Amino acid sequence: MKKKKEKPINCFVYLSTKGDIDGAEIREMKQLRYIREYAKAHNIIIKKVYHRDILGQYDVNMHFMKITRHIKNKEADGLLLANIGAISTSIRDAYDKVGIINSVGGEIITVDEGRLRLPIKMIGGLSE
Repeated sequence: MKKKKEKPINCFVYLSTKGDIDGAEIREMKQLRYIREYAKAHNIIIKKVYHRDILGQYDVNMHFMKITRHIKNKEADGLLLANIGAISTSIRDAYDKVGIINSVGGEIITVDEGRLRLPIKMIGGLSE
């Protein structure tokens, strides 16, 4: 029996590593290789790669909102990360960001945690 081929998922990638500026480029290259291996194995097409570089959390949040707008505009299906800690500072922040991406019709996929979704379904009069 033939295995049904799944439709590819188009994703943006966000690279974010910890540490000082020295070696940041090497750490990002290793992280991108790690993410590319996962993408290849899971039928994910990388549309564009964003870099945190040495920016602070405010800038990460601005990047995240820009990526969210692109996903809302159907330029990609989701966001691919090494792990959710790449864009979030706490469990609450992680849930918020997963919810934000889900609310625009996308999903967050991480190499370490897999597909991140919220089980909440909008019912009745609830809206954005």
